[in-house]
Order: sequence, then C-alpha cells, then structure tokens
Amino acid sequence: MAVLCFACRAKKELAPVVSTVPAEVSTKTESIKAITENAFGFKTLSAKAKIDFKLNNSSNGANLNLRIRNDEVIWMSITAIAGIEVARVMVTPDSIKVYNRLQGEYLAKPFSFISQYSNRKVDFNTLQNLLIGNTIKGSVSQASEINLSGSQTVVRSSAEDIIYELIFNEHYKLIENRLRDAKGQQLVANYSEFQAINGRNLPYSVSLLSNAGNKNVRIDIKYSSVSVNEPVDFPFSVPKRFTVKD
Repeated sequence: MAVLCFACRAKKELAPVVSTVPAEVSTKTESIKAITENAFGFKTLSAKAKIDFKLNNSSNGANLNLRIRNDEVIWMSITAIAGIEVARVMVTPDSIKVYNRLQGEYLAKPFSFISQYSNRKVDFNTLQNLLIGNTIKGSVSQASEINLSGSQTVVRSSAEDIIYELIFNEHYKLIENRLRDAKGQQLVANYSEFQAINGRNLPYSVSLLSNAGNKNVRIDIKYSSVSVNEPVDFPFSVPKRFTVKD
C-alpha cells in the first residue's frame, strides 16, 4: 500500500474450484490440517491484474504486473491504462525500492517503511500472504478459537498485540481476514472468484483495506492471468537521472 501511494476485468470463464477437504471436519486439529493443506503453495508466481488504489479521497486505476519468488522477492510493474509504465517496485524481507518514472524519483527504504500505512507487525511474509490469500503466520494454531457457521469456518486468535478474525469457505479457503491492534489500526482483506491452479485454489479478486492514523487506504486487485513455478526475473535498474527521495 505504501509503495502504491508513492507511485501514484475482463470477464472470463472461471476454472473449476478444486476441493481437498475431508467429508467431515469436526475437531480443531482437523480444521487446522484442512486449512494448512488448502493453502496456496508455490515457488514462483507471475500474474497480470487490474488494480484500483484509493488513499483517503483520491483514487487511481492502473495495470499491475506482479512477480513473486516465495519468501524472497515481490516485484511489481505498474502501468497506466495507455500501457506506459509509471512505477516499478521491488520488495524483499528487509527493504523496499521504488522508482517513479512520472516524477523521476527513486525511493529506497527499510521494510519498516510500510508501518506508516499499516500495523508495525506487518512483515514480508504477511504482505506476500495478503496478496495471494494465505493465512498470516501465527494466526491459526491450537490456541485459536475455531467455530463452524453454516458452511463457513470462523477462526479467532491473538498474537502479541494483534487480534485476528478469519473466515474460511467450504473449501477451507480464506475469504476474509481481519487484523486489529490496541491502537485501533485495522487491516481487512477479502478474497473471492477462486480459480484452480496446479491443484490449489487462488482468489482472482483481492480487496485490501487499511486504516492507520489519518490514512485510509483501499486496494482492489483483479487478477486476469496467473502462472506458477515458471522461470521469472526481477529487473530493477534505476536511471541515473532520477532524484533520490527521502
């Protein structure tokens, strides 16, 4: 969200959703196992999407080219509707780098820069899982409260000063994830339009809403194509004429 702030669907047939859930899931251990087994696993991921970004009362739409190497790199190229690249982003577990072509500026910050727009507990793994609809590390465990509500499973838990509330569908895929802290900061992620890729379901519609201080950020992502476990590169070369932004 922070890097998009700096930078400024087509309808299609849905692939069939697959299910690896037991016929009956009755115990907490079985529920946790089903959630774990239905997580979306990958080594590399490449996706194209349309994105709508809103900060308070301003709104911008763009196209997104996303590449991820699991637990190592998140790379994004953001283009205007006309196909002109406006920004490029590279995120690693310890840094965020962005260059803005429109303004000729380059930003390099530690990963903690994101805490301006969300909770300080958000790390690289959290960001990666928010983008693909997996649970955040530590949010589902034997210490969690797990209840069934019709065909949905509701999980409530806390870790340090974060309270989690997660809702899973009948296939044990995450459809809503809420995080809030004692300061009232909140992050909400919603997932829908699941498609099967390599035997696992991935949400093609992702909505992220963050309230932190006086900043209200909403990002809606509509994936149009996704491929996994194929060779990807992460080109990031900053033009010499760019100004370094503090």
